[in-house]
Amino acid sequence: MLRVECTRCPRKGSYNVAKLIAQHGRQGNMTKWMSDLRGDCPNRNHPQMNQRCDLICPDLPKVL
Repeated sequence: MLRVECTRCPRKGSYNVAKLIAQHGRQGNMTKWMSDLRGDCPNRNHPQMNQRCDLICPDLPKVL
């Protein structure tokens, strides 16, 4: 399972990794997938950047 949560609102959920690979392929673009998840968020296109939906996957390691 891959957990996804927003840092600016209470939205969160988890996704089965095998199903994600089946839907998007092994070479799937995670940035595109995360953008698709924001699709129904009321804060997706908020005029203030610091109020827009900000999804993260807390289980993935941070890349520095």
